[in-house]
Amino acid sequence: MELILQSYPIVPPNLYVERDADRQIRQVIQSMTRPGYILVARQMGKTNLLMHTKDVLEDERNIFTYIDFTSTIFETESECYDEIIDITLETHRHVFQREAEIIEKRRNARGTTTQREFTRDLRLLIGTVDKLVIILDEIDALVRMPFSDNVFALIRSHYFQRKNYPDMGKLSYLLSGVMEPKDIIKNPDISPFNIGQEIYVKDFTRSEFY
Repeated sequence: MELILQSYPIVPPNLYVERDADRQIRQVIQSMTRPGYILVARQMGKTNLLMHTKDVLEDERNIFTYIDFTSTIFETESECYDEIIDITLETHRHVFQREAEIIEKRRNARGTTTQREFTRDLRLLIGTVDKLVIILDEIDALVRMPFSDNVFALIRSHYFQRKNYPDMGKLSYLLSGVMEPKDIIKNPDISPFNIGQEIYVKDFTRSEFY
């Protein structure tokens, strides 16, 4: 019988081979103390790494939301926040049914979503689950947007808000891109994005290859 290895945009679970990066991500998710930052050149499998992480670690109590910034263009900061919330609700409607109704009423009443309201919506969601991990893939596309510094500064602040709001410890982020973390925030007057745990996607070892 002839065996043919096909090309897949997303590697099927039965063909996926875990590397050291997979073990690093598990540690980041287990601790939830710092955002994971996957730093790697293109075509090295970072998207499949993120997808696999979601597949193997997600359940009814541990929710993962995946967002690809190359496929969505935002004109405003508010649209970016709304997209994160909307994708989380739409892909986990069975978990956040009550929360979806509350957020919709809030949004109809307030109009534009601010940083404070985005954080409040996230706190509503994490009140229902044990963990909420937001995966932001291809963040280089987001960095090119004029409001990106505000978004990354807010993500950074979510980890420091845990001092006032302990429930924020149930929220974490996984980011991936090709630029160095120090270059994510462009404005030198804003604190750099220096809290991420860098994860490097290296080539397969000999045993992984076999």
